[in-house]
Amino acid sequence: MTLSARAADTQDPEEQDRLRALEALQILDTPPEEVFDDLAWLAGRMCEAPTSLITLVAAEHLWFKARCGIDADLMARDETFCAHALNQDDILEIPDTHLDPRFTRHPLVVGAPHVRFYAGALVRGAGGHRLGTLCVLDIRPRELTELQREGLRRLARRASEALETRRQRLLAQSRESAIAELLDVLPDGVVTCDATGALREFNATSRDWHGVDARRCPPEDWARHFDLYDERGETLLEPAQIPLVRAWKGERVRGQTIVIGRPDRPPRSVSCNANPLLGVDGAILGAVCTMHDVTVQIRFAQLMERMALTDELTRLPNRAAWFAELDQAVAWGRRSNHVVAVMFMDLNGFKQINDVFGHAAGDEVLRQFGQRLRETCRHGEFIARLSGDEFVICAHGLGDDSPDPARIAERIHRAMAADMVWEGQRIPVRCSIGFAIERGPEVDATRLMEKADQAMYAAKRDKTPELTAALATMPLG
Repeated sequence: MTLSARAADTQDPEEQDRLRALEALQILDTPPEEVFDDLAWLAGRMCEAPTSLITLVAAEHLWFKARCGIDADLMARDETFCAHALNQDDILEIPDTHLDPRFTRHPLVVGAPHVRFYAGALVRGAGGHRLGTLCVLDIRPRELTELQREGLRRLARRASEALETRRQRLLAQSRESAIAELLDVLPDGVVTCDATGALREFNATSRDWHGVDARRCPPEDWARHFDLYDERGETLLEPAQIPLVRAWKGERVRGQTIVIGRPDRPPRSVSCNANPLLGVDGAILGAVCTMHDVTVQIRFAQLMERMALTDELTRLPNRAAWFAELDQAVAWGRRSNHVVAVMFMDLNGFKQINDVFGHAAGDEVLRQFGQRLRETCRHGEFIARLSGDEFVICAHGLGDDSPDPARIAERIHRAMAADMVWEGQRIPVRCSIGFAIERGPEVDATRLMEKADQAMYAAKRDKTPELTAALATMPLG
């Protein structure tokens, strides 16, 4: 109900404020509520009165939020005792309406229900506004005992508190509704759980990412149900690894990257921040987790990393990638006491290829050479372009699977037996290969490189320089 014409017309600012406070409660014309019914019932029994009411005084009428012993739910304001009670600082008590000149001709006195006794205690709003009364009525004249008066005052205070509690609950519901609407338009995922671990908030973005909204799913099933994987997207998270679970256990989580790996969609990488929700006593009331989509950033970073570790011409790993791999292989060899082999290769007469055919042809030869290496080498044989026409391989193995560099070299020589082709010309390409092998805790990367390099130059010295004479005389076909 909105402010009435009476409130608009009155010149009393206090009355206008009172009516605004009453309207803000959003309680007029609402259905009965148990807490108010109970207070009215208690007041009637305590005061031994057949009629008891919780009344709210609006601009034009009096409305009963709770009533016992009367059927009407409202009446005109000017016809009520409660409108007079608003002007009292304490209980308005009328022992006998026939003896009070204000009420001897009152319609409720001279007509049904023939009220002879009235007592009403103020019901106030949180701001102190006099909103109505908790009152008792009787059809016989009488007086309250002091105990009954004090009880009526206390019950009226409880009614005031119930009004404020109701107002706060409505505000909280309104805030929750507004927050839920706000969360549903956020581009980030937001999920919450309560103190028992039951999922509560699950905004639209989260539902879209996960494809489900199973709020009753227990924490031990979250990873499987919501497709939660580690940052590589390979292994389902254990319950203790899930950001929301970590926060529910009291931990603050910052920037944990996980993957949502739905089978019907590409994997999505999300960065998670999660916090426990604490009560005033420090008890955990639940947890909240926000998820920010970082898929594009991670893919870009991975691309940049690949580019930084990839030779642009041959698409093989580059020098930086080679030394990173070699360090790992050497560390593994020291721990496992198994073989680590390094092979050096360069192309025989590569300068002549550039001189005769040009650098574009030289680049194409390097590309094709790298492609043949990639097709020839096997699992566990790491290939890289070190620089210019120098290529390297790192191989390691266990037990009977230990690498045999001689066989690897044989495979490479066979792969290079067929001439390479560039713009209708056949270009024979041969390479020199040197290798070094070490094993055990004393494996050393620098020593392996030096030995393999020396072995390659030794192999090169043993070759006959027949490539130079053949370059210009090998047309395609």
